[in-house]
Amino acid sequence: MNIRRGRNEDLDALYAIALATADNGRDASALYDDRHMVGHIYSAPYLVVDGGFCFVAEDDEGVCGYVVGTADTEAFARALEAQWWPALRQRHHEPDTAKRAEWSRDELRAYLFHHPEIPPRAVVERYPAHLHMNLLERARGHGLGRRLLGAALRELTDLGAAHVHVGAGWSDAGGAAFWQACGFEVLSDGDSRVVYLGRAVA
Repeated sequence: MNIRRGRNEDLDALYAIALATADNGRDASALYDDRHMVGHIYSAPYLVVDGGFCFVAEDDEGVCGYVVGTADTEAFARALEAQWWPALRQRHHEPDTAKRAEWSRDELRAYLFHHPEIPPRAVVERYPAHLHMNLLERARGHGLGRRLLGAALRELTDLGAAHVHVGAGWSDAGGAAFWQACGFEVLSDGDSRVVYLGRAVA
């Protein structure tokens, strides 16, 4: 397994991995009509928008995992507002909230283009950096997650970040339990689906 900084030609792989892990670590391809909806939020912008960074893991079959993040969650949110969300909002209209119970998975994600997820204020103030990580099934169980995390923490150190948070769920694929094993502690339960965890970068 080789870990390197992400490149523009990795963009398709970032989208594919985000989708292949979007159902609590399992493949969500059958749940979406547009295969880019998940990656539009959780992977692609970190490669192409100012203030984000990306490292990928690759094996003989190609890119099989990634970690993306930013040293400054609030600054990155402003960059997304300027550079990323406007085009997506034009292509994907905000779904009718009166029909929320009938929304498809695509519509649930489209809503987030118009109303981006915001971690609890107390989390962002204490842990201003954040990360997202996903690995394809074939890449799990080899210590690759820890190696990707190490690359991300070194990047955050170089960028001057002192504390970092993640949002995760409790899932068969590891989720929050993985982050706890890597030194993160639970900070907030967020909503019913997300738990926030944080740790010092160094």
